[in-house]
Amino acid sequence: MKQTSYYVLSSDMIRKKVLTEIVRLKGTGIKARMVNAVMKLGIGTFVGHGMKFIRRMILAKLLAPSELGIMAIVFSVTIILEALTEVGVKQSVIQNKKGADDNYLNMAWWMQLVRGLCLYGIAVVAAPWIGSFYEKPELVALLRVSFLSIAFRSFVSPRAYVLEKEYKFGWRVILIEGSAVLGSIITIILAFLMRNVWALVLGFVSESAILFLFSFLMVPFVPKFKIDRSSLNELLKFARGIFGLPILTAVSFQAPILILGKLLDDYQVGIYSYAYILAYFPTDLYMRMVAPVLLPAFSEKQDQKNALCRGIIQATHWTAVTSIPLMAFMVCCGSELLYLIYKPEYAVMAIPFAVLCMQIVVRNGAIILAGMYLAIGKPHLHRYYSAMRALAVALIYPAAIFSGVLGASLAIILSNFLILLMQVIGCRKIIGLKLGDYISSYTSGLLSAVPIIIVFDLLWYFKIDNHMLVLGIGAFVFIVTFAISFLYVNRQKNYTHKKQVNLTDLEKEA
Repeated sequence: MKQTSYYVLSSDMIRKKVLTEIVRLKGTGIKARMVNAVMKLGIGTFVGHGMKFIRRMILAKLLAPSELGIMAIVFSVTIILEALTEVGVKQSVIQNKKGADDNYLNMAWWMQLVRGLCLYGIAVVAAPWIGSFYEKPELVALLRVSFLSIAFRSFVSPRAYVLEKEYKFGWRVILIEGSAVLGSIITIILAFLMRNVWALVLGFVSESAILFLFSFLMVPFVPKFKIDRSSLNELLKFARGIFGLPILTAVSFQAPILILGKLLDDYQVGIYSYAYILAYFPTDLYMRMVAPVLLPAFSEKQDQKNALCRGIIQATHWTAVTSIPLMAFMVCCGSELLYLIYKPEYAVMAIPFAVLCMQIVVRNGAIILAGMYLAIGKPHLHRYYSAMRALAVALIYPAAIFSGVLGASLAIILSNFLILLMQVIGCRKIIGLKLGDYISSYTSGLLSAVPIIIVFDLLWYFKIDNHMLVLGIGAFVFIVTFAISFLYVNRQKNYTHKKQVNLTDLEKEA
């Protein structure tokens, strides 16, 4: 009888807790909106990127690594050229207080369109020189078709950016990830039919075309032949502040493929590029799930330095708790992941893959600080650190010549770590961020990674080398450790919050 009463009481407590959380999430405060946004972005991003993940698995088994190597070069060149003249229209719409006004959106769309079409024309003309640089004549036709994605994205409705500004992330997820899912399906179908790199190029372009069409269907926009000088001036002002930033960011991400594409054959580039993509996958998820929430959240507190410091520390703390255990898991079972997700020949990249995985936490930390720079209207700071990162990435070339892909991977992680350290030190002058508080925000994440490392050490000691068994044990330990650490940190947070509330009440009574 007592046991029955205990279960009834426990069930009632759980039910009340769940209902309380639901009511809290339906609030209109910034925290409630952030949690709601992250949940929606998380679901949608996992669906869209899950489909991309499956697409890569299938493509790795259908196509030769040399075909994937050619596509890696095509994709990187396209991204670099598109970033070359990026003027930050999306970020300006989100950051500007009148970004949702019709006149502002109209000028944003025209600026985006003119820039995109001019860039497309320049890129088409430049294609033969790019093909000549890589000594691959077949790149010319592939690049010219791939550049159509630049033109399609220049037509995207600017109201799609307002969805992020107004925390309507559910619709944003449907728009962005829906396009990604359909693009992935088209790519897989074409890969089955064509069995060459053209399937990848056509699938890449189709995704951009679908995004353009969906944007006007979901968030219609009718451009007007009208110049609003006030909106134009504000767009140009933001563009001047952000000028050069996208290309520097793109260089830091795409430089390894562009450099190795010149030094190595297509086969090696293909294997490395897919190992690189897998290592970057968690950061890509983080960028799409959390980064869109950080900019509007920080923007609302852009004049409150203490609030910004607390926001950075809290975001870094939770990022460390989620990212560091995942990084430890991926580093420890890199060979098994590459072997089972792709094909056996990809396992040769296990060590470079492990090194690349170490940038997960560093990149995520940099994303948080980048959101703060844009939110306070100082994109030039983000540009400065991106320039430093791009210069540091130049070390990839001599490192790759000296020790191949491993050297390139080491250059990437070292450059990113040093730049993050510089950013954190710089934040002391900007908002008064304390270095000790920032470093301590990683403690919980580091401690939660220890059990994962110990288990893999034991597996290595007992010489257990069955890929499925090692991956299964590692995944189980990672999930259990992650769940325990997450619950513990959340409990500590609630305890600290209650303590602060009690102290406040005592101060009021006094």
